[in-house]
Amino acid sequence: MAYAIGYELRVYWVPPGIGPSSNAPGPGLNGGPAQVLAFFNSQTGGYPPNAPTFTAGDVTALLASMSTDLSTQMNAALARVQGFATGGG
Repeated sequence: MAYAIGYELRVYWVPPGIGPSSNAPGPGLNGGPAQVLAFFNSQTGGYPPNAPTFTAGDVTALLASMSTDLSTQMNAALARVQGFATGGG
């Protein structure tokens, strides 16, 4: 395999009254009540065809693979993300 990509997607649930307009800490600020769920490239996502080149077609294939991979992971975690708003998750 000649090339691969790595990616990460974070979903933040920020409760009312938290964030840049308040004095309370939000996501990424060492604490606070915000909850975060991160998704990373899986073993099946982010890999191009076996080729020693990196062409526009390879980029398109990589991004399509990334989209499918993240969509699969996020759909599997929907209940957990929805649970953030009720204190679950």
